Amino acid sequence: MKKVLCALLLVMLMCGSVMAAGKVDTGILTYLGTTEGEFQEALDDLRKALTPLMADEEARREWEDYDLLDGFLSELVASRRVVHFYDSLLAMQMALRARHIDEIVLPEPVVMYLTANNPKDYEIQFSLNMMPSTISFGFKAGNTALKKDFDEAIAAMKKDGTLMTIEERFIRNLGTGEPEEVKFTEFKGSKPIRVAVTGDLPPIDYIAADGRATGYNTAILAEIGKRLKRNIRVMSVDAGGRSAALASERADVVFWYRNTEGLKTPKKVGKNLKGVMRDSYGEGIILSEPYYEWDTDLVVGRSK
Repeated sequence: MKKVLCALLLVMLMCGSVMAAGKVDTGILTYLGTTEGEFQEALDDLRKALTPLMADEEARREWEDYDLLDGFLSELVASRRVVHFYDSLLAMQMALRARHIDEIVLPEPVVMYLTANNPKDYEIQFSLNMMPSTISFGFKAGNTALKKDFDEAIAAMKKDGTLMTIEERFIRNLGTGEPEEVKFTEFKGSKPIRVAVTGDLPPIDYIAADGRATGYNTAILAEIGKRLKRNIRVMSVDAGGRSAALASERADVVFWYRNTEGLKTPKKVGKNLKGVMRDSYGEGIILSEPYYEWDTDLVVGRSK
């Protein structure tokens, strides 16, 4: 069941302009909680299950927002997606430029940032305003005291408007170029909080060319550190290495982004996944309250 949930999440959001029948190689950041092979198997199974809907008008109309999804169904049946996991955004971008893959799948704010800064390299093929995703902080299970501190800081930042101010500065009004530098307040004698940053979701999770962490998440961290009177120390890890960083206690905190709800499938597919599709983050990890949400989940960017 988990494999099907993972696959449905991807195909719902990745299908863009109608392409000729055949294979389409698709890049996605490593999806924690399943393997590439399991993901592919479930994706193929779903495509097979949905194919008969193309000849069944009544069944197709059981989808929510039928008009938007009609093009998706045609695309899914016409072309077989072959999924390739990448542990970093850079590796995935290089594969796209080298034509090893045909498209990449990323959160909407990330693709908007990439297309704004590289208008000749990327174009948005498809977006779907139906599956919200959130970002939280991840902690090793048992580190409930630090989670409580972060939750309280996040709640206070929501209440006093700080979260919205940081979002406007580092996401909504960013434009092109690198986000501004984020400065951390230092507290003498404070035990540092070690945070793993991937840099794979610019401008949300961002590492500048000189190696310093900046962007929206880093600005949130700086504010939390100031409120907790704790020093923040950031380190770089691959997207697929977040769980290991916590498990090995190299890091105290990681950024965790996940989907929060699924889509209702037609009855003839036999599954109602509304509200049960979740990004699997595995055992041994607990999450803070979410502090950022985007309405449009994933979009496709193809190299021109």
